[in-house]
Amino acid sequence: MGSSSAQGWYLFTFIVGFTLGPAGIFALGWLVAAVGFALLLVSFVGFRSIKEGATNGRTRVEQKHTRAPIEAHAAKSF
Repeated sequence: MGSSSAQGWYLFTFIVGFTLGPAGIFALGWLVAAVGFALLLVSFVGFRSIKEGATNGRTRVEQKHTRAPIEAHAAKSF
């Protein structure tokens, strides 16, 4: 199954945020860390919105299960 453009952008923001957050804490400063963690939050909210949109748009299909005739069950037994 392929991915959508939105999934790609949210993955990109996650990777950049995941890089900038710890890098800001350890070397680049708190402003960079805050930007990184904000990007992580944006990506989490974005992924959540994609997931909710996909589950709300689906229609439920009923499946009727029918039993096979007894001869079919007997033919499969070894």
